[in-house]
Amino acid sequence: MTFSEPVRAAEGLTSYARVRRLQWGPLLLNIVEGLLGLVGVIVLILVIRYGSFEKAGLTIDQGIACVKTCVKDLIPHKL
Repeated sequence: MTFSEPVRAAEGLTSYARVRRLQWGPLLLNIVEGLLGLVGVIVLILVIRYGSFEKAGLTIDQGIACVKTCVKDLIPHKL
């Protein structure tokens, strides 16, 4: 839809200006919600694969231990 002349709102053009302020509350909430959702999907996939929450939990524990060991090996130790 095109207009022959500029369209102005009754409040003026400043009421539609973009706000570029970062809102930390909703941003952090969305990040936490996304991470929890990702963990939930991973657990659901493992429960379907292994057939029980116990085996899925053991697999997650083994994965965390493997990551912990790999990170420990990357960090140089002082003698």
